[in-house]
Amino acid sequence: MPLTKRERQIGYGLVVLEAVAYTVLWIPVLRGHVKLRGQGLLANPEFILAEGLVLMAITALMIQRDRRRIAGAFAMLVAIGAGWGNLIIAAFPILAWGVFVGFKANPEVVRARREAREARRREKAGASAESGATLLPHRPTTPSKRYTPPKRQASVRRKRPS
Repeated sequence: MPLTKRERQIGYGLVVLEAVAYTVLWIPVLRGHVKLRGQGLLANPEFILAEGLVLMAITALMIQRDRRRIAGAFAMLVAIGAGWGNLIIAAFPILAWGVFVGFKANPEVVRARREAREARRREKAGASAESGATLLPHRPTTPSKRYTPPKRQASVRRKRPS
């Protein structure tokens, strides 16, 4: 199912917004005001920044190519694996958009499944009616003393002497 015009607009807007926010969050690290702990590529802020921006660029490319599920998956990957650090809350809008777009069901497929389910149900009901099978009424069960509250006994009101 292709992306709607509104989903594309929201997707492009969120990718641009998240790219700007991501870059702004990494500027203090790039300038050396904040030190990273880690080894290898995890301590290289240029690599982490480039990774996040590349994931966002791939998301935008998949939106442009109208690949709904892949765009949703990359949007979720941007939110979860791009290196937001303590400010992961800034990635929640693109995560929400990715989940919405990635798991949205195609209405034609849903309608076809529903019709197939109804056809199977009608076929099953027709087969049971032809075989002469009748449904017997459900026999009432005796109430369990364990779960049945005790009945109140009728009490006679007595007048108190004044």
